[in-house]
Amino acid sequence: MKNYKIILIPLLLSLFCIQFLHGQKKEFKRVGKSGFSFLKISPSARAAGMGDAFTAIANDVTAIFYNPAGLTQLTGTDFSFGYTNWLVGSKLFSGAIARPIGRQSVIGLSVIQFAPQAFEETTILEPTGTGRMVSVGDISVALAYAVKLTNDLSFGFKSQYIQEWIDTDKASGVAIDFSTHYFTGYRDLSIAMIMKNFGPESKYLTDKFKLPLYFNINSAMSVIGSKTDAFNLMASVESAFATDFRDRYHVGLELNFFNTYSLRSGYKFFYDTEDFTLGAGMKLKVKKNTILIDIAYSNFSEYFAPPLRLSVGGSF
Repeated sequence: MKNYKIILIPLLLSLFCIQFLHGQKKEFKRVGKSGFSFLKISPSARAAGMGDAFTAIANDVTAIFYNPAGLTQLTGTDFSFGYTNWLVGSKLFSGAIARPIGRQSVIGLSVIQFAPQAFEETTILEPTGTGRMVSVGDISVALAYAVKLTNDLSFGFKSQYIQEWIDTDKASGVAIDFSTHYFTGYRDLSIAMIMKNFGPESKYLTDKFKLPLYFNINSAMSVIGSKTDAFNLMASVESAFATDFRDRYHVGLELNFFNTYSLRSGYKFFYDTEDFTLGAGMKLKVKKNTILIDIAYSNFSEYFAPPLRLSVGGSF
């Protein structure tokens, strides 16, 4: 009975959040109602290659970005570095490290930096430029904790400090993520949920703005083989409810063979610019250590060059 209560609580919370977010559909897209938009950019090439249908699949250190509860599947110290060639010359850099602290718990640390191109200052008197370059950017530093409540159910928590700056003017905020990951017992079917970027309003100069609050639900299962087989095809379906846009949906596939190579594809529904994604990965064994290399391609509209992602990680 105790285990049923543990499962029921996050499910009831999920239903409440879905109802709350659906109730705001009257405004349809609600664009421009939140800040710190860089938090919406996917920092992991593996996740991006699957169309970000990753909340229930996240089982490596990049789970800290998508579902901290997934960190409980780590067996050693894992790390990852990511690079994204984003839109209009901007770059996204990410790093994460996590390690178990006992049989049931894991602690992790992550950093994300968004770096748009600097631009030349203009004024009323010098509309063509003063010659002084203005720097802009964002950074997020997060600490995560995950624990196994039962053999099948895990809970994750992440707290992050966020800062954004334009020249000398800055805005900062604090956000919290809550997540769960549950193995159903039917084959390797898993269900995961996360509430991302929950926190108070932030302020830039005199204007207040909200954080980009998201609530994601994802289910994933092997449709061919299993995770331990030499040939395995994993399918994933995810819904994403946001306070600053309409509800969106992600689907993804990951084909693994010989526990070494991976091919991925995905599709993102109801996005203004993105649609299909492709990705590939390779797992290398170096003595007792593991090295992971992942790349991803995201197709964008005709107005933007497709962003490319590269992630390198491993365990020791």
